[in-house]
Amino acid sequence: MSETTDAARTLVEDGPDTILIENLLLPAEIGILDSEKGRRQSVCFSVEIETVPGYRETVRKTGTFVSYADTVFFIQEKASAGGHVDLVEDWAEAIAEFVLTNPLASRVTVKVTKPDIFDEAGAVGIRITRKRA
Repeated sequence: MSETTDAARTLVEDGPDTILIENLLLPAEIGILDSEKGRRQSVCFSVEIETVPGYRETVRKTGTFVSYADTVFFIQEKASAGGHVDLVEDWAEAIAEFVLTNPLASRVTVKVTKPDIFDEAGAVGIRITRKRA
């Protein structure tokens, strides 16, 4: 047996795996203020997807997994499709709903911020956490 195989057999899952998407920066039409309508501004997305218990074993046995790429593509498509979104909360909810359609995702935290709103602040926005009912 190889060292890798021996080491893998001695490791025990100690909580959920977390798939990360950090600081995905995209231009989008977002904001409730009149000054934000009809123009694009920078929006930053961070997503943490917690997996179900036994996730790694499921991946090994079935080949199914939680794809960070699917979530990135979902966000990019929503941003590029145009149309105005009033609230960062609406974006966050849509992302959470999309992520939780994957049965291997048990919980998701989504952070949506706008970095260019106040010179004095690095960003403003929202962070939500959702799980399947």
